[in-house]
Amino acid sequence: DPVELGLMKSMSEKPYGTHLGPGHPPKLVSGFYKIKQAPWVIVMSAPGKDILAPIVEFRFYYAIAGSFCILFILVLIQFVGGRMVRQIRKISDAAKQVARGDYVSPLPITSSDEIGQLKTSFNTMVEGLKERDFIRDTFGRYMDPEVARELMKRPEAGRLGGEQREVAVLMSDIRGFTPVSESINPEETIRILNHYFSHMIEVIQRHKGIIVDFYGDGILVFFDPLEGPVKKEVRRAIHCGLEMQQSMTLFNKEMKLENLPELQTGIGINVGEVVVGNIGSSTRAKYGIVGSAVNITQRIQAEAKGGEVIISDSAYGFLQNDLKIKQAFSTQLKGVNEKMNLHIVESVQNKFE
Repeated sequence: DPVELGLMKSMSEKPYGTHLGPGHPPKLVSGFYKIKQAPWVIVMSAPGKDILAPIVEFRFYYAIAGSFCILFILVLIQFVGGRMVRQIRKISDAAKQVARGDYVSPLPITSSDEIGQLKTSFNTMVEGLKERDFIRDTFGRYMDPEVARELMKRPEAGRLGGEQREVAVLMSDIRGFTPVSESINPEETIRILNHYFSHMIEVIQRHKGIIVDFYGDGILVFFDPLEGPVKKEVRRAIHCGLEMQQSMTLFNKEMKLENLPELQTGIGINVGEVVVGNIGSSTRAKYGIVGSAVNITQRIQAEAKGGEVIISDSAYGFLQNDLKIKQAFSTQLKGVNEKMNLHIVESVQNKFE
């Protein structure tokens, strides 16, 4: 019998073990064990279907349980993945709205997982964009963000109209720029102006000046004390004007390297009462100033030669002990009834109090 021969062979090789007969499951399963205390071997044989029944049954239930687990995992993946896809789609749709300039309401945070963190970051980004656009639309692109945030704390910053208060006004203008612009092509003219403005804007923002507008090659700036004393802003304005003139030295070096004509700017500074606020309509408004003090500043600026910073008597009165004056003179300004005393500033002592 092949089964018996196989069993005998196994017994000669091992002290105990099993031997499976042919078939699946095997028709006969034999087990043996050699007794050490006697020259005997215990052998037991039984039908394979009876011996392997528990294993077959276990394999059956294992297959069912495994299939159920796989199905459960697939459903779980579908549920979690579908939920995640829906949340990401909502964020994507909201991002498309923001790209069109339509700022959506903050997305609800319903979890603390990665999706929740992504929504939080998205909401933070949208708030930042809203603030940036509000600053740009209300105060223009060229205001120092710190100054803009300070202005936004004031209730009148977001509505039309304004209030009257004393500010320092600065106006600058390039001397003889019209003949220069006529001698070069329009593209070169714009490039020179943009390069010039980039130098001036950097200085103005550093001194917390508020740029109202650009008039051709001129710049109108004011320094707002808000609720504080105007003297500090007068000092800022004069320092700003002097540094703008110093910046022209670097600007002209860059112009010379490109074989372009050098430029000179004249700057006028005045102190007076103006109306500060949003000027325009509900559809288009700009944060700025209006008043006779602005017109007088423009007249003072017209008296300045290239490289000069000229201030009014009202500005001089705040810092007369700290100013080194190159020249003082009296002149009749256009549109002003009486002569005005003007001062050409050379330097300022005691930078800030």
